[in-house]
Amino acid sequence: MKARKQGNALVLSIPTKLNVQEGTEYMVMKEEDGSLIFTPKGPDIFTQENANKTNLRPDKDEFDNELVGREEI
Repeated sequence: MKARKQGNALVLSIPTKLNVQEGTEYMVMKEEDGSLIFTPKGPDIFTQENANKTNLRPDKDEFDNELVGREEI
C-alpha cells in the first residue's frame, strides 16, 4: 500500500479481498515505531435507546463474590 494525497488528507486504499464493508468507521492508534492500528468502532452504548437502563457496574467482586467499592445502598 502507498499513501496518496486526497484533498487535505492522506488515503490508504484497502484491498477488496479483505472484505471490509463500505462505510465502516475505524479508530486509529499510532505506535512509537510508526505502525498504524485500525480498529472498527463498536456501537456507542451511551447513545443507544436503552442507554439509561444499562448498568455498567459489576454486581459481585470477582474473588469473594461480595459487593465492593461504591455500591448503591
